[in-house]
Amino acid sequence: MNRTILKNIANLRICVGFLGEADQNSWWKSLFFSSISKAFLSPVFSKTGFFAQYYGVKEAATIVHDEHIGIGKDVFHLFRLPEMHEIEMHNLLGNPETVSDAQQIVRNKDSAGQFLQEYSKGIDVKQIGPVRLGDTKTISNISTWKNVAQYYANAFKSNNKTFPYFSTIE
Repeated sequence: MNRTILKNIANLRICVGFLGEADQNSWWKSLFFSSISKAFLSPVFSKTGFFAQYYGVKEAATIVHDEHIGIGKDVFHLFRLPEMHEIEMHNLLGNPETVSDAQQIVRNKDSAGQFLQEYSKGIDVKQIGPVRLGDTKTISNISTWKNVAQYYANAFKSNNKTFPYFSTIE
């Protein structure tokens, strides 16, 4: 996958993960990006604290998405991509610049909301619940991820939940 698209997906994943946490919109019960979690995680993960936060919130969001969408070899969403893309994402997050950019997005609720609005600019979608966006071929399109960002932005604004996904099964 194109590195720019991959970085956008990583930022989107971290942003939505943060906004879905209990301190923000409470879509999942985790608090990995809260200020208290840093104090708890830093003694154990002194050099990899951000990765602990990232993987923790990713897992919490994955569980909730899977409950609403389902799990299968042909079903993917923001927090569960094909294995090849997950490996690329893991490798990308080894880049300090990528981590720094992501940390800026999740400074607070306003910066995360601003990222969603700017990334999805010009797109207006408002469905709630599970929303099939297309098949797995569309995962590599930048426009697809702008749509995903807009679904989440509108859902957080309207206090609804949406779960955009990709599937070869209609």
